[in-house]
Amino acid sequence: MRIETFVAAAAVGVMTAGSAHAQPATGTVAGKVTEVGGGAVVGASVFITGTQSGSLTRGDGGYRIALRPGRYEIRVRLVGYGLARDSVTVTAGGTVTKDFRLEKSATTLGAVAVLGSRTQERTVLDAPAPIDVLSATELRATGRVETAQMIQMIAPSFNFPRATVGDGTDHVRPATLRGLGADQVLVLINGKRRHTSALVNVNGFVGRGQAAVDLNAIPAGMIDRIEILRDGAAAQYGSDAIAGVINIILKGNAPTEFTASVGQTNTTLEGNPALPSSIQNFKKTLNDGKVFQANGTWSTDFGGAGFLALGAEYRDRGPTNRSLPDTRQQYFTGDSKNANAAAINHRQGDADTRDATAFMNYGRTLSNGAQVYSFAGIGRRDGEAAGFWRRAQDDRTVRAIYPDGFLPLITSTIWDYSGTLGVKGDVGKWKYDVSSVAGRNTFAFDIANSANVTLGAASPREFYAGTLGFTQSTTNADFSRELNIGLRKPLQLATGAEVRYERYDITEGNPDSYRDGGVRILDGPNVGRQGAVGSQVFPGFRPTDAGAHSRSNVGAYLEASNEITDRWLLSVAARAENYSDFGSTATGKVATRISLLDQVKLRGAVSTGFRAPSLHQQWFSSTATNFINGQPFDVRTLPVTDPIARALGAEDLKPENSVNWSGGFAIEPSKNFSFTADYYNIFISDRIVFSENFTGAQVSALLASKGLAGVSGGRYFTNAINTRTQGADFVANYGVTLGTLGFVRLTGAYNTTENRVTYVKPTPTALSSQSEALFGRVERGRIEVGQPRSNVMVSANLSRRALDLTLRAQRFGEVVSRGTATNGTLDNVYGAKVITDASIAYTFPRQLRLTIGADNLLDVYPGYNSALTNNGGIFPYSGGSPFGFNGRYLYARLNITR
Repeated sequence: MRIETFVAAAAVGVMTAGSAHAQPATGTVAGKVTEVGGGAVVGASVFITGTQSGSLTRGDGGYRIALRPGRYEIRVRLVGYGLARDSVTVTAGGTVTKDFRLEKSATTLGAVAVLGSRTQERTVLDAPAPIDVLSATELRATGRVETAQMIQMIAPSFNFPRATVGDGTDHVRPATLRGLGADQVLVLINGKRRHTSALVNVNGFVGRGQAAVDLNAIPAGMIDRIEILRDGAAAQYGSDAIAGVINIILKGNAPTEFTASVGQTNTTLEGNPALPSSIQNFKKTLNDGKVFQANGTWSTDFGGAGFLALGAEYRDRGPTNRSLPDTRQQYFTGDSKNANAAAINHRQGDADTRDATAFMNYGRTLSNGAQVYSFAGIGRRDGEAAGFWRRAQDDRTVRAIYPDGFLPLITSTIWDYSGTLGVKGDVGKWKYDVSSVAGRNTFAFDIANSANVTLGAASPREFYAGTLGFTQSTTNADFSRELNIGLRKPLQLATGAEVRYERYDITEGNPDSYRDGGVRILDGPNVGRQGAVGSQVFPGFRPTDAGAHSRSNVGAYLEASNEITDRWLLSVAARAENYSDFGSTATGKVATRISLLDQVKLRGAVSTGFRAPSLHQQWFSSTATNFINGQPFDVRTLPVTDPIARALGAEDLKPENSVNWSGGFAIEPSKNFSFTADYYNIFISDRIVFSENFTGAQVSALLASKGLAGVSGGRYFTNAINTRTQGADFVANYGVTLGTLGFVRLTGAYNTTENRVTYVKPTPTALSSQSEALFGRVERGRIEVGQPRSNVMVSANLSRRALDLTLRAQRFGEVVSRGTATNGTLDNVYGAKVITDASIAYTFPRQLRLTIGADNLLDVYPGYNSALTNNGGIFPYSGGSPFGFNGRYLYARLNITR
């Protein structure tokens, strides 16, 4: 079934199932949430413990929730306030009123999380593994407009580098957790597995060789909160959860809200003092990267019987450019144009993107007490990013078309669909949750301002280069109950099964985007020689690259936990899965929490984990013509099953396996102070990486000897390395009331992570004469030192009546980009930098809030690239920078809540 059909059917089915208005077996709890000594609290989360029922308070602080008859505990939380709780008894057809008053508080350990346990909700303080709960208020306060950037500004173990001039990676940038791979963190929405992007990142940036979830395809305005489990959880949730799990909870019965923001950079770009004098004194004031964003959410509660929440977002992000003048010779020697050729002709910075997304979240309690739910989303992103400038003297330039050179562009069209339908309730003593979720992502490559050299002067300037697609559907059946087996308390037991289907497809481009048209270089010193084949900047996918591949897997898990004593919680989990393409795997986890005092908790866990090789890694295929010593070579990225890859030593991919040790503590001695510290040590074997490029005369001869003539080399994915990752997270919150001056909340967080490659698989025997190893120094450096080893963030927020002032500073540690020289002379070392953000917000009557702020207030840039590795200094900064290199960003935002 196509995903569009699935989403429509899901929505219709849910509406039909919930259309019965008779609710004789349900009652309602309603009330208002106010601040001690103040007015209504808007946007507070009201949870019914042990269920999935809940609501966000509206503009008047009110809430309403439909429940089956029974006794329930209600918890109310909002960052900046203490947790409130009480119990109510709900009767059929009746309404019980329960109001709450919240006190100002700095701690977050009282937040309730559904992540990390399938048997019961726990507060962050009581959880046996570290969990961060990021509220919508915190996310919005960052000033960022993209979901991934918002998370990075709050969660110290989360990294979101800003790749640039990286083909498709400019349009879908991968994020990481705890310094591991972008595909080693599992992303959920409302507790259900989220599909990944169709794009596999093949260029030289963090996330190379990996397919990540596109977090920016999820509209920030539709997010209630984000839960981050910073611990291995494959035994609980399956593949990909080696580094942890990110669970995005959508808004349900929430206030109607509209937000609009505008902003742009205001920065000074300066030349690198180490560069030639012609540009070392370069200085220019820039106001680019204009951003407009608008989002709105609306919901209805069906008279307390359920909710329907709708949200939409539009974001227009203009490009930025931080490239310096290109002082290289542009034209052939002797051409008079060379005298005035130096100019800014490249584009290094953010891609130009336009995003439009819409999400729906629905839930309804039926007359029999069952809860039917559905959520779905659709989004489109149009992007434009630049490649390298082709000079007029370059053999990649058709001078009859571009006499002065040209800047080729990748213009992407990315579609994302998802839909979920489920039902949960009680059968006897068991709780059940049965659901099905499907998602699809497509990435279409169109190339503009380009040419195919081998088509000569008749070459088109625009090309369709093909489309990548990925589809994933998952069906889950989860069951839980309390079981009396003679222990002090009942055993919390959960079990379930999962069936998942995945499909990865590549659609070939237009023939002109990849074919050799037979025309040789038309002019210049290399006239008559073979030119580059295919559309410049991104050759199209060929028929030999195209195809569709699928697989399925089934899994089952068992999880149990028990409070063995008043002070000791023990939890165990085991999971087994079978994949149709590589076989079976099994994982397990043991976690514990010891309460030394009511507000002092020790916690620790040991687990095994796995990550299945993605279909992208097994089947991605592309062909490009590279020139080595002036000679053209077709270098292919090959599936491991391809005969050429086999001749080069490729083997079937197998799962990555991990062993994760963690331990720490959490203390909350008062409502105004909390502190957590957690250590982790993660061993991963058989990590999947790209091999180096195997090219040259010897490789050609080897392939020809095996009957594979006409191919000059290739690369492939391989289980080539083992790694060890160890580090620690520290988080502290403190708050103090300053009387009439208001309430001050102080937050500090620190993450340190060290990655080490402990083993590299030997180069295949047939290629032992090659100068490149199977996994070389540059890629090893990307894992070991390509991300900050430390991240420190501190923030202060003053809240006084309608006024909020926020000041935040974040220190990103050193990052290194290794060069090919073994002595390190070509390495780029980018020192630690501190980024400072500031904002002021005022809430006018009728919940109208205006915020004015500055991100990177002091206009800080990362360290410079070396001229030796940067074509004479054209690109001053690295796309591996964890905070980008756009400089100061100024913004204004208007928010209206009803």
